Amino acid sequence: MPGATQRKTALAMKRTVAQRKDRASYSAKREKIVKAAGPVLKKYGLSGTTIEAIAKEAGVDRATIYYYFADKGAIFREAIHGGLIEMVAALEEVAASGDSPDVRLRNSMRIVMRAFERHYPQLYIFFTEDSSSVIDQDLNQEVVASGRRYEDLVDEIVRDGIRQGIFSTSLPPKVFAKTVTGMLNWTSRWFVPDGMLGADDVADGMADTILNGVLVTTTGRQAAGQRAAKERPAR
Repeated sequence: MPGATQRKTALAMKRTVAQRKDRASYSAKREKIVKAAGPVLKKYGLSGTTIEAIAKEAGVDRATIYYYFADKGAIFREAIHGGLIEMVAALEEVAASGDSPDVRLRNSMRIVMRAFERHYPQLYIFFTEDSSSVIDQDLNQEVVASGRRYEDLVDEIVRDGIRQGIFSTSLPPKVFAKTVTGMLNWTSRWFVPDGMLGADDVADGMADTILNGVLVTTTGRQAAGQRAAKERPAR
């Protein structure tokens, strides 16, 4: 429809002009809308989210949303793209740090959980829903590549740890790496920012479980028994 196309073109032009005129204010308002979309996406999912619901959460009207974004897909694209690029860049730094594999694994898990917390719930939605329908092909390929790079970087740490004799596992390296990323991605089912546990708390707890295991050694059991005996009140 010519009329609808003309309106979209006019809005796109207005967005471009506004961005050039006052980048700081324009970016701040876009960021506010992206943030407001978070709880709406969490509640309704990508397919059930509407511009009207996002506008209500942001405290603006639909026209304001369309002034800054072409559609809900554009909002989601901006949120996940920035979050993934930021997360992978930080993981690349850890990979090049020269730290031992166990330190790199722990730091990588912290980075992932911090990204999940900072870009909540958009990154979780990316890892749990099919978002290809709202992302253009080129960007979708870039986003998918970033997701794969995240898994590859963890896989490289695991393989390096096994080569150096720091990690020992009966699982194939790739399966062990997927166990780590699976634990992190599964936090989408229960992790909420500002809850009882922060991002680093979760990451460190998971890293401790992976690196140290949960089975108490004989020495550890004896020490625990001695502590219990000392704490037991005298009769």
